[in-house]
Amino acid sequence: MNSLPKRCLLALCLSIQSVSSISYAVTLDAFVEEAAQHCIFQNESAKIALGKSQQVDVKAFANQALSQSATLYSRLEAVAKQERMAVPTEPSLVGKAKRIHLQSEDAAFDRHYMDDQVQILKKHVFLFKKEAMSSQNPQLKTFAEGALPDLLKQQESAQRLQAKLKPSAGALDRLDNEQLHKR
Repeated sequence: MNSLPKRCLLALCLSIQSVSSISYAVTLDAFVEEAAQHCIFQNESAKIALGKSQQVDVKAFANQALSQSATLYSRLEAVAKQERMAVPTEPSLVGKAKRIHLQSEDAAFDRHYMDDQVQILKKHVFLFKKEAMSSQNPQLKTFAEGALPDLLKQQESAQRLQAKLKPSAGALDRLDNEQLHKR
């Protein structure tokens, strides 16, 4: 039993045993995990937008998103706790990458922030609709159904603001010409 492979195997078996005993106490639900990660990303990106945005409308949206995502996360956390489900405390890897991109973004920050918000809200709404329609867990189903109206309003608001920030075709042509002349 002194060989390295045998010791590694023993350590692996012991760690699996301890992890499996923990998993009986708290489970991880895919809906809870993804919804929590979306809330966390939205919260963190809103904080970045409040510091970097130059647009009053974008800052107002970020304030609203910050409040709504924090409220939704705490409600999700309460439901998950009742159901003995683990709730992530960090965004997904994609969310982390997007956060880093937003932090480094200066030019066209507002547009990139709103593009991210529209994309995450689209995923969020789809996730909640799916849970509301097909959940086997009555508490999560009720939670998803209750959260959907606010998520839909937030999604519509984000889409309107995104459309407002999109440059016109003429503005894009001018930007392309300016970039060509710089080279």
